[in-house]
Amino acid sequence: MLHIIENSSSGSDKKGILEQTIKPYLSDAGEQYRIYLSEKPGDIARIASEITSADETVRILLIGGDGSINELLSGIRDTRKVILSLIPTGSGNDFARSVGIPRDVKLALDIAVKRGRTGIIDLGEITYDDAASRKFIISSGIGFDAAVCEEAMHSKLKKSLNRVKLGKLSYGLIAIKQIFGAARPDGTISFDGGEEIPLKKVLFSAFMNEPFEGGGFKFGPNASHTDGKLDICVVDSIPRIKFFLCLPFAFSGKHFMFSHVNEYRASRIHVHLTSPMWVHTDGEVTRQASDLDIRVLRSAVNITMP
Repeated sequence: MLHIIENSSSGSDKKGILEQTIKPYLSDAGEQYRIYLSEKPGDIARIASEITSADETVRILLIGGDGSINELLSGIRDTRKVILSLIPTGSGNDFARSVGIPRDVKLALDIAVKRGRTGIIDLGEITYDDAASRKFIISSGIGFDAAVCEEAMHSKLKKSLNRVKLGKLSYGLIAIKQIFGAARPDGTISFDGGEEIPLKKVLFSAFMNEPFEGGGFKFGPNASHTDGKLDICVVDSIPRIKFFLCLPFAFSGKHFMFSHVNEYRASRIHVHLTSPMWVHTDGEVTRQASDLDIRVLRSAVNITMP
């Protein structure tokens, strides 16, 4: 049985995908399926929890974007007992970009049902100072990139651009605004239990399980979801205008050639800041924080991919 979850509010127009493409395709393939429609925030997590309540492996086909994947992960009882497939319909689609899943619905269905391979990949997990935690499949970040995501979540501009299939352009416009407006506290960061490294005027730290985030920023150009590590991009003490000039290079992963843009790799990270900053997981922003523990969950979920 293939469990299909559609996020009806994700990304650009998807009118007709289920009726015109997905249902006929699955019927021709002789695939049994059940469809669940998400209509409001929290529905995907609730549906995922219900689907995965039994102690058995479950196949899920998600129609949605990166935020939909993150909400799905938050509801799954045991991610190791899920085989996840994706039809990307979000505005950013960074996970699909990273693993090579096409936006074309029929091609994505081919990968999910016929020609794809199943690979088991790492997840990340972030824990806040009140012991609450949240998983991520692409990246987590604190500061600038999270502030961009937080504003994009409520942006009328993004909704308008989604209608003309230019949703990811909104991330770039919001990013420019946040470069010059984001707060920049001091702090420390440590890796794998090592000594604390002092940070001054932190702009952001990104913890990458995949190369791309934020609609195509390649903040983790060498990130791999199978190496048991997160690639970390830390930007501090950088003049705002210099980061403004640096940011376009992040689309090609060339940003580390600039001073004050530092690259690390670790399986466990601790961050302390002198004042809270926005935190995101896969572009979903639920809170601010000043103390974070981030770790890798090895071989945590099965994904169908090219």
